[in-house]
Amino acid sequence: MKLALSSAEGSKERAVPLKLGLISEQVERMAESATAAARHELLAEAQKLLRRADPAALRATLSSRHEPFPWLVAEPVGTFNATFPAPTPPPDFSVVAADGSFIPPDRHSPLRFYVINTGHAVITYGRHPDAHLDSEGRLYFEDAELYLDPTGRRIPIEGERLGVRMAIEEMRALREALGLASLPVVALRDGSLILWALQRKDESETKQAFLDQFLSCLDDFHRAQVPVASYISYTGSQEVVNALRVSLCRDDPARCNRCSLSTDQKELCCFLSTLRDRHLFSGMLADGERSDLFRSRSAILDEYGEHRVQFFYVNVGGEIARIEAPEWVTSNRAMLDLVHGLVYDQCQRSGDYPPYPPVLMEAHEQAVISTTERRVVEQLVEEALARRGVTYVRSAKDRSKRSRGV
Repeated sequence: MKLALSSAEGSKERAVPLKLGLISEQVERMAESATAAARHELLAEAQKLLRRADPAALRATLSSRHEPFPWLVAEPVGTFNATFPAPTPPPDFSVVAADGSFIPPDRHSPLRFYVINTGHAVITYGRHPDAHLDSEGRLYFEDAELYLDPTGRRIPIEGERLGVRMAIEEMRALREALGLASLPVVALRDGSLILWALQRKDESETKQAFLDQFLSCLDDFHRAQVPVASYISYTGSQEVVNALRVSLCRDDPARCNRCSLSTDQKELCCFLSTLRDRHLFSGMLADGERSDLFRSRSAILDEYGEHRVQFFYVNVGGEIARIEAPEWVTSNRAMLDLVHGLVYDQCQRSGDYPPYPPVLMEAHEQAVISTTERRVVEQLVEEALARRGVTYVRSAKDRSKRSRGV
């Protein structure tokens, strides 16, 4: 006989304890491997390679190669190893940030909809300090909002497409919040300015619809001459590391099985494949310093025009963060210095370690949708249907998950 149990009771009855003895031994081996002296020696060799790498030679290699590289390779705009101290912020300035969160479409629900909540923060420093914090939520349920090509193929906005849609709404919120800021101002968003999801071949039909809206927002910032940038904490990027691998390679990087490097160089190349850019610049950048500029060669950026993204790394005090900005920002030294100076200044005002810009933290707090709020939205839908004589019936699979059985 099958007995219906509550979720809590079901979890208790069905719980299988994780056998931690073997896991503990494996954790020790993993930690030992990550802190081995050999890795420290190889990191020092990688940083020596960064100091002596020839940016002109790499640019020549990148421009002459017709086939794509097996890895995403950054192109140095200037040098590989130059560093720049943090500029002093102006006496009066504003920082603006926006963030978002969403409730995705639920395939177990009888109605299809999603919710995007965007939050913004405007903080002004100096002689007239001020702060504006707010959010705006919206439920999307019309066919034109749920699907691309709603009368044709009906491509659903979900998963990564929903993430791109939220990025567009964040940029719109960032643009609208500028009206509450005082000049000079820097506009920040969390995460990349590169819409990575749109460069996949299976997204070719959705790319232009989203990209035009995103670039339109960047157009507005450019016309207003307001520098916009993105802050990426704990970045997993390897673009600069991969540039070093290409500069080290004597053969075709796509054919590692035919490598003619010496044993030591092969070991360094293999080590670089496991390294992140943040590791490479750790210890090379003093507190507040930034790296030189690098140009991302992501395929989607070929369609960004004047908004093509460049990036640099900055030591914000305890972490190496990646900062991205359009070329019209990075090519303007005053804008570049303002972004660098205000990002570092924000991190010095953070109470956390590693630090994180308070303006981004406040925008996130405005944007986040709690579990309780998600349930309230579901209840609002149930009640609205009930008033119209419709019973809110979820799928059998979803009901089975909500009431565990034995």
